[in-house]
Amino acid sequence: MAHIQGDAQRLDRPGPRPEKASSLRAHLAARRYLFLSALLFVAIIALWHLLPTSGLIHQIILPTPGAIAAVFPEVVGHALFLSHFSFTLFSILVGFILGSGIGFAMGVLFAFSELWRKTLYPYVMGFQSTPRVILAPLMIAWFGFGPESKIAQAVVGCFFPVFLNTLVGLSLVEENALKLMRSLRATPWQTFRMLRFPYAMPTIFAGLKVSLTFATIGVIVAEFVATEYGLGYELTRYHVELAIPQMYAIIIIIGLLGLALYLAIEWLDRKIVFWRAEDAEMSKLR
Repeated sequence: MAHIQGDAQRLDRPGPRPEKASSLRAHLAARRYLFLSALLFVAIIALWHLLPTSGLIHQIILPTPGAIAAVFPEVVGHALFLSHFSFTLFSILVGFILGSGIGFAMGVLFAFSELWRKTLYPYVMGFQSTPRVILAPLMIAWFGFGPESKIAQAVVGCFFPVFLNTLVGLSLVEENALKLMRSLRATPWQTFRMLRFPYAMPTIFAGLKVSLTFATIGVIVAEFVATEYGLGYELTRYHVELAIPQMYAIIIIIGLLGLALYLAIEWLDRKIVFWRAEDAEMSKLR
């Protein structure tokens, strides 16, 4: 009798709410890209391991992931590794800040002054069409073997995306919004501060993300050309010594450094341009 009453109570107990189950399914569906990313990573590592061990590619050219992981402590534990890492990181950050600042200032100037835009635009386009890599020896000749030449190479490599995105972002403000600001007798500075700049912020951040990659490339290329410090120098040194697994380890470290800097910009983008996420949520609710 008791077990019959227990069964009856279990049958009367309410099950999981359909809304909760539906929400859980939607959450898992929205996060399935994480599972696919992890699966793709495992597949790449497995393929990487298979290619040298099967003899399709010689292990001197492509070491196995295990061989590269084995030399990581040696590379990271080198007495001068932190100095090289700090040198590269410092050059990237300073070059990125200077280059982005120059690009932003030029974008604002071009957006508000038609005279300067028409005067300087051909020169900027001509400079942009020139591969910046060929300027690396020139930067060494001008600024020497220290961090100045690496910073200069990062500046010339990264200013253009911020310049172009700032110009486009400030120029795409809706005409009705500008008419509203004019009807409110807003000054040009108030229109810039309260309308144009916030409107252009998402576009500017997109340019910053691209510029950061170009700054990293510029610094590493300059370190290839001539220096005695930096991760680019370490990569060249291991290349001369034919230490291939160590070369791959440095490449992975440079990639992780670039990824960490990109994620930092992405985090700043979400915190500063917070209204973009709110607009996206509002669009989903409509």
